This record gives sequence, structure tokens and C-alpha cells, in this order.
Amino acid sequence: MHLPIPVSLAGLLLLGVVVGGCASKPPQQLGAAIADAPSTRSVQQGPAAFAGREVLWGGEILAVRNASGSTDVEIYARPLLDNFEPRPDGGDGVRFIARVPRFLDPVEYAPGKRLTVRGRVGAALTRPIGDFPYRYPLVAADAWHLWPAYRPPSPSPWYRDPYWDPWWPHSPWGPWGPYRHPYWW
Repeated sequence: MHLPIPVSLAGLLLLGVVVGGCASKPPQQLGAAIADAPSTRSVQQGPAAFAGREVLWGGEILAVRNASGSTDVEIYARPLLDNFEPRPDGGDGVRFIARVPRFLDPVEYAPGKRLTVRGRVGAALTRPIGDFPYRYPLVAADAWHLWPAYRPPSPSPWYRDPYWDPWWPHSPWGPWGPYRHPYWW
């Protein structure tokens, strides 16, 4: 059966709207991706070689320190998704400091939330973590975007694991499970 052109065109438009609505766009203030941006690990190992290079990094906020005229945000670096949102896992295991040129409220920028920053690499800072001196790559942030803390998706209340369902025939608790009487006949 041949569908008239307007119906199939309407279907294609509807499909385009649905698929386009599912895609998440990056925040405008972060701009476009940076093709040759150095990694946090390489900047930590040799910060002088990357001074002044533009980076787009993100991760989980660990601490916020306000000073006069700027705020230092300590971030545990994570890889970024396509929309520049930090992933909940992965990365090089490097912390970095984003220096934002204004006051950021520590309640709003609380530990556990995620932050993506765009800026230029500066001189490294050495600060202690406990008794260990740690070298932090420094990013002078030009733009930033705050993301909520990551919460893993909860399972559906309608999902039941069939393995533990006593009415499923192959469950260990069901009538044919391993806990049945060995002489079943």
C-alpha cells in the first residue's frame, strides 16, 4: 500500500522532532570543543610546556576557596560527554584548580556537584593533600557551567528479577530449581 506523500512527510518530521528532542546541547557559554587540548595528566607533569593553552575540562567539585576577587575551585577531573557534562567515572585521577574571576557561593558550588570550565592553563600550584604536597594544574576560567551532582538511575519499580521470582520455572526457589527434591519422579 502506498502512503500519500503528506502522511510520510509528517511522519518524518515527527521522527526528526522526537530524535532531536532527545539530544542534549552543550551550554552556549562553553563554546565549541577544543581539538588539540592537552590532558590534565600531561599538564600536571609539565605545566610550563602548556602555559597559555586553552582547555575545556570538567569534573567533580571537591572544595571551594574564596579569595578577594576570585574563587579557586578544586576539581577531580573526569572525561567529558558530547555535551561537555563530566562523566560520573573514569579519568586520569588528576585534580586541578579552576580559578574563577568572581565570588562563587560554596553552598551553590558544593562538593559532589560537577563543573565544566573553559580557560587558559596557568602556572601550577602546589598545595597539600594531608601531608602530601600535590601539584595542581591551574586553569584561569573564562567560562564555566555548573551541573548537578550525579545520581545513578534507580531501577523501575515494575522490574522483577526473574532469577529470584519464585514463580519462574528456572528460579532456584521455583518448582524446578536446584533446591527441589533430588528424586523428583
